[in-house]
Amino acid sequence: MIRLSRSIGPCCFAYSAKEWGLVEKGRSMTSCPCQLCSSHRRLWNLPTSTKMNGLVSRMACLSFILLLLLTAAFARKSQDLHCGACRALVDELEWEISQVDPKKTIQIGSFRINPDGSQSIVEVPYARSEAHLTELLERICENVKDYGEKVNPSTHRKEYVRVISHDGTKMDLSETKFDGDVTSSLKFACESIAEEYEDELIEFFSHEAENVKDRLCSRRTDLCDHALNLPHDEL
Repeated sequence: MIRLSRSIGPCCFAYSAKEWGLVEKGRSMTSCPCQLCSSHRRLWNLPTSTKMNGLVSRMACLSFILLLLLTAAFARKSQDLHCGACRALVDELEWEISQVDPKKTIQIGSFRINPDGSQSIVEVPYARSEAHLTELLERICENVKDYGEKVNPSTHRKEYVRVISHDGTKMDLSETKFDGDVTSSLKFACESIAEEYEDELIEFFSHEAENVKDRLCSRRTDLCDHALNLPHDEL
């Protein structure tokens, strides 16, 4: 009789053993002392209902873990998208404001004639006026059609950057994804932010301020709360 190792017994190779005559025909395989076969015997000697309950429990546990992983991945993707949309929105608003002639003015106030015959009307710079900002917010998200998606090698987070400059010059496209899916998703997120945070945007852009992306996208709205530790020039 050929001696087999106790770590892997004959019943692990029952089919091949019988075929090659290493095990006597008709001999029981249940006497194998190996750990693998012992575990299998303990499992399959359980009542069917117990085995099924254990299998169902394992499947439910694995499904729950998979759901958690998928949820976390989706949440991270959504956060990167909305953070990128907020930062792009800020950049585009600042650029549009910078293009307005500083001499251009707009009249604000009431056109009603006062008892003394005067009117409460004043002229203010058009740039950063409520009328100007409201008009910008209605169309600003069209600008994100020139943005692409790339992964920051240090943070492994998705970022959204211009692939075409404002003067039409193509930017560096290396490792940047630029297609309809990216721009449509970014535009939708941008429009949602512009609508939901219109008051905050008008508040921040009604006067010149520093670190608007940090203050607005990270601190006021929490859209970029994961980016708070980044230097301001990266925000």
